Amino acid sequence: MRQHLPEKAVTLEPRLLLSPQAKTEQVLHEAVPCNCVRCGKPFGNKQMIDNMVGKLGTHPMFSGDGLARLQMCGDCRVIDMMENKNEQTIFGIRS
Repeated sequence: MRQHLPEKAVTLEPRLLLSPQAKTEQVLHEAVPCNCVRCGKPFGNKQMIDNMVGKLGTHPMFSGDGLARLQMCGDCRVIDMMENKNEQTIFGIRS
């Protein structure tokens, strides 16, 4: 069944820029970078990390020092897990 659109619901709007303005850079969205709490390397944006900490912060896996891992880059997260002698693994607690 064919539906009819109300008048002027869809209109053509010229958007092709042929002026020198077309070659200038335009920032569409700028996010604040989030730096690793261990090495300082930027690895994501602050809004994403804050959102992830808010959602996962109450999970038992991230209690204590685990919450800081959410704020670490991938390299530092792995190093932190390997350095922690009491880290729980699929094989049980390391001795």
